[in-house]
Amino acid sequence: MNVATANFGTNEGIMKTVGLVVILSSILLAGSTTFAQTYGTGAGHAVHLEKARGYPFCELLLIQGKPPDISAAVFNTSGASDCPPEKFNAIDAKALAAELTVDAVFKNARRSWMMDQLWLYTARETRDFDGVKATWMATLPIKGALAGLGSAEKFPAYAPSEIQRVSKYLYKKGSRVYLIVASDGHTWILQTFTTKVDPTMSEEKLSNLGSLYKDLPPGWKFVTKTLDKDITLIPPAEKNHTAHVMADEFDNVYEGCGYDAACSYIP
Repeated sequence: MNVATANFGTNEGIMKTVGLVVILSSILLAGSTTFAQTYGTGAGHAVHLEKARGYPFCELLLIQGKPPDISAAVFNTSGASDCPPEKFNAIDAKALAAELTVDAVFKNARRSWMMDQLWLYTARETRDFDGVKATWMATLPIKGALAGLGSAEKFPAYAPSEIQRVSKYLYKKGSRVYLIVASDGHTWILQTFTTKVDPTMSEEKLSNLGSLYKDLPPGWKFVTKTLDKDITLIPPAEKNHTAHVMADEFDNVYEGCGYDAACSYIP
């Protein structure tokens, strides 16, 4: 859910940020067909990370269109590479956009998954972007809250949003999970962390997030738990594969439980 920035020339930079895809990591959505003739045309397959916890990844979003019809082809490195930081940092977004003949390229922050296993069901071709191998996961319509973020450098903290993702996340019995319990009764489970805001952020530091938060809304609390049974998160098909996601003030990303049947139970 890191917010990446780029210029749209005379387009007032309206889409300087599309970090929710992470969400978005990590975020792998279905929707617009703007890129149907160029990207997402390879053979369909699922990406399964059997050892996802701690797995580093990043995303490149290829943006095309003008408001209100803007779309992003989402390329995620999960299963293709570990997003070598020196190569990812060296990518010139403007030069790559010109090379690919798209309006802009957004670089989502390098992140690490926190579930034990994951399945992403919309994968297609894998491309090499200046030494960073990434797989097309979906096309994301850029609208609503995404388009309204303007020139922000990261996704707004503690602002729940909806995305569409065809996926399955598994947190196994015995795993340590990191939760935010909101005052409205929803529970948020950490799905990725990043060093984007705090360069010292690590899995070892996550247990102390509660003491590090300065802007947690009143009535909300941070909780850590060791699971006594497996939990799965599967955005329900009957809800158009909608997942509820939220960033904290360090741009780490959580997914919400309690909105529907996506979570097998409330941790």
